Amino acid sequence: MVIPMKVLVSGKGGCGKSTISAMLGKYLAGKGYRVLIIDADESNPGLYRMLGLPKVKTLAEHLGGKKRAKILMAAEGKGELDEELFNWTLDDIPGEILAKKRNLAVLTIGKIEEAEEGCACPYGFLARKLLEGITLKDGEIIIVDTEAGIEHFGRGIDKYVDVVIDVAEPSAESIELSKKIATLSESLGLKHILVLNKALPGVEEELPVKPDVVIPFDQNFILGSLKGREIEPIPQIEELWKKVESSP
Repeated sequence: MVIPMKVLVSGKGGCGKSTISAMLGKYLAGKGYRVLIIDADESNPGLYRMLGLPKVKTLAEHLGGKKRAKILMAAEGKGELDEELFNWTLDDIPGEILAKKRNLAVLTIGKIEEAEEGCACPYGFLARKLLEGITLKDGEIIIVDTEAGIEHFGRGIDKYVDVVIDVAEPSAESIELSKKIATLSESLGLKHILVLNKALPGVEEELPVKPDVVIPFDQNFILGSLKGREIEPIPQIEELWKKVESSP
């Protein structure tokens, strides 16, 4: 697959999407690519910690908050949205919403902060418009860390990416969801790469599907997380990137 590209990471809650997004982002930055990780999960706050980056203002906050995002979403429904609003390059993104470390940056769409504040639909809208409008140059890669499940397909976010990395853990529920993700990806003409995460010995042989990449269970990830350690890429991330790169 030709660089630049937009890669979306999907899967069941708790399967390791954010961990793999962070490791892949670090790996690619280490290879000299310019990487932007978009945190499109409205609940999980872990990406900043995993990457050793400070928490900064979200895209929603920059635009005026969730209410403003709702107004913009309504304007699109009426055909009145200024489509130039998100026609950015990576250099155009306001610095106050980027947590950066050399050629790796994180942008968070928005987070649920209060009880009864309503659905996360405005954040899904912002993620879709950002991916639709942003233009990448050679050597630039976007990684989208999505919320749990498949709602991002319904929101149209996947329409503006090039490949879907589907992270599954060894459970019947997670594997069934991955089958659905594969079907939805293929319906959009997207390459689907299945990663089996937290794999214990003998599990792979029992699966009804064949994963493209297998990452063994490692308790050190849990211990490192509890101690607040920054995440580091593992050898399987290079294998994963080769699968992405070879996508048609």
